[in-house]
Amino acid sequence: MQTQTRSRTAFADQLQASVGELVERAASAAPGPERSRLLRWLLVGGAVFLLWRVERSARKLLWTMFGIGMALYWSGAAGWLLR
Repeated sequence: MQTQTRSRTAFADQLQASVGELVERAASAAPGPERSRLLRWLLVGGAVFLLWRVERSARKLLWTMFGIGMALYWSGAAGWLLR
């Protein structure tokens, strides 16, 4: 079941556009303080994107573990596993 909302897609699109613009500016900038500043912002953008993806994956993983735990509890297998 896909439960992706529009706000997440808008966030991803906006982040991708901003990072794309920074990549273009960093590629065309001459070496120096401006390029270093752009590369720093690229690293920040990449870190934000990575944290966003980890958060989405972790939430799915936790709900899956909860579902498996409930299935084990209601089937009686949890008592057998906890001996």
